[in-house]
Order: sequence, then C-alpha cells, then structure tokens
Amino acid sequence: PEPQDDRQKNDPEGEYEWHTGHQRPHGEEDAVEFVEVHKAFGRNKILRGLNMGIPNNKISMILGPSGTGKSVCIKHMVGLLYPDEGDVIVHGESVPDMADEDLFEMRKKFGVLFQDGALFGSMDLYDNVAFPLRQHTDKGEDEIEEIVMRRLREVGLEGSREKMPNELSGGMRKRAGFARALVLDPDIVL
Repeated sequence: PEPQDDRQKNDPEGEYEWHTGHQRPHGEEDAVEFVEVHKAFGRNKILRGLNMGIPNNKISMILGPSGTGKSVCIKHMVGLLYPDEGDVIVHGESVPDMADEDLFEMRKKFGVLFQDGALFGSMDLYDNVAFPLRQHTDKGEDEIEEIVMRRLREVGLEGSREKMPNELSGGMRKRAGFARALVLDPDIVL
C-alpha cells in the first residue's frame, strides 16, 4: 500500500513510531513521571495516555514535530497545565494534587530556559540574572553578586553585566537566560 502521510513516506519500514509505551531501564529514580496522561484542547487531543519517566542525574530529550506536545509536557511538569486524566509526579509527589503553596515550593526545583531567553527588557543583564535570587531567597546583595557573577562567567558574559537585553545578540540572550535558569541551583533544568 501507498504511504498515507509524510511520516510513513520517510519511514516505510515503520522503524520510528510515535511513543510506543515501551520504557527502557535507565538505572536511576525518576525525577518526573507521566502516568497515563491525557490532555486535550477542545477536540484536539495532544497527549493520549502518555507514560514516560524522566530520570534523575541524566540528560533527557523530548523530540517531535511541532504540535505533538513537547511544550505541553513541560507545562505539566511545573504545574502550569493539569492533565485531563492521569498523573504527573515530580520527585514522588503528584503535581495535580498539590496545594498552591506546595506547588510554589516545588517549582523552585526547576530552572527553565525559554527559547528566546525571556529577559526583562527594562532590566540590565545583571538584574535579569539576579531576579530569581531576589524573588525567592533572602540572600544579601553581596552573596547575590557573587552567585550572579559566577553564573555570568560560566556562560561567558561577565563583561556584559550592565548591558540591556536589546544590546545583546540572540546567542548572548540565550546564554543570559541559561545563567538565570541556573542561578537557584535547580534540581531539574528544562
């Protein structure tokens, strides 16, 4: 029979399929686990019974074409979306069942790097990276400066601390976003 869509044309043997439910042992506890997760927006079903474990202490990737649920998965991990059915578990705790104050604390485990860096246009680079420390800790400015400058050094931006986001190249903005994602020493970086 003729292939019915581009996926079949590029993979006539059917070697590469959508998620099959097969889970490979990885030797670590799961940092994040999806259990029979379903999510739809209107009639558009995005996640259909997703079972997936993302291990601690490993680098994992979620790959797929546009519209297949990669960002939807990330939003479920941090409690910005909730499953229609199923459960999302972070370090052994159900995200949909968390009280608001527990959800706020759980989110501190995550460092999130957005595609465009998502820097605040009204703040210089230093203040952008310092923002999570000022928002979520009671550290003094001397300690904040030490942490921020260490992270800026690690991404090669220590000489740009006073620049505004519009003065940075696209790559510099991404590196600044990465420094900000790491500034709270998160358990999980997305």
